[in-house]
Amino acid sequence: MSRPFLSGTVADICFDLVSTRSEYGEERELADLVERRVAELGVEHERIGNSIVARAGGTGAPIALVGHLDTVPNWEDGGVERTTTRIIGRGAADMKGGVAVMFAVLQRLTTASQPTVCIFYDREEGPHSDNGIHRVLAESRLLDPKPSMAIVLEPTSGTIHAGAVGSLNAQLTFHGRSAHAARPWEGENAVSEAFAAAVARFAARQPIDTVVDGLTYRDVATITMIKGGVAHNVVPDKVEVWVNARVAPGNSVAAAKAEIEELAGPAADVHWSDVAPPAAPSLTEPPVADFLQRSGLSVQPKQAWTDVATMHAWGVPAFNYGPGEPSQAHQPEEWVEISALEECERVIAEELRAP
Repeated sequence: MSRPFLSGTVADICFDLVSTRSEYGEERELADLVERRVAELGVEHERIGNSIVARAGGTGAPIALVGHLDTVPNWEDGGVERTTTRIIGRGAADMKGGVAVMFAVLQRLTTASQPTVCIFYDREEGPHSDNGIHRVLAESRLLDPKPSMAIVLEPTSGTIHAGAVGSLNAQLTFHGRSAHAARPWEGENAVSEAFAAAVARFAARQPIDTVVDGLTYRDVATITMIKGGVAHNVVPDKVEVWVNARVAPGNSVAAAKAEIEELAGPAADVHWSDVAPPAAPSLTEPPVADFLQRSGLSVQPKQAWTDVATMHAWGVPAFNYGPGEPSQAHQPEEWVEISALEECERVIAEELRAP
């Protein structure tokens, strides 16, 4: 008899997860497997869209384990492999390794007294407004009462990544008027002095350090894409520039947006496509401080955005702690170390007093 999906050791579970395709917006198959396995474990659970919430242990405010099911698209000819030391495949680091730890711990929690809730959610790798966690937090009956603390198992190399920088995406559009490239004076080239000056201003903008609770975060503004022109012999009537900005905890999102608009200049139309706020480190919150003391893990600033910020905005102190290497996220031949999976499981199981 073959072993069912999402059971066995944490490495077994990780391999099963990575073997099941779940690119952003296409999470149904994996959600079905998660739901079936949770039902087999006999724990209380509910499905909300393609997200599953599972609760085990006693009554009272639970500790939440949080992980997204979706991945970015696979690399060309990307497959899945298990070696003696690694699980290789899309999502292994970001963040099916963390989800595997959640499942491995959940298997051990069915007879534990510590109340614990696992949130397996969809659509994290896209716009913040479409993130499946928002619906879960709004609708789940298993999140009442609210968790006392949340551990988001994003890849952190087995250390604590505290807080999160906010992420802002803007599209800047510079307009002109088309003409034949042989008679450019009959049009107005969108690749203009105003466009060039804006690009230069963004290139000259240096990171700005902000220290919060002894951790250094960096405000940055980066041009990520430029698109313009329709043919080699046509004066372009439009050029588009995409900018991503990061905002340190405690800094103003409104001020960051105002700075981007100033750097873009008055000739640019600015459209904000996605805004995700930052989150404070929460290191002095009692549940977080207690975990840090007991685990002895080192703490670093999270120079990225994760759903720690969503949990923080919801009123639950949270931090990132997961087995994957951040440098492996979205990479070809993405991998996670089996030893890192096992160590992360050990640490969280001890925290939850799982047998």
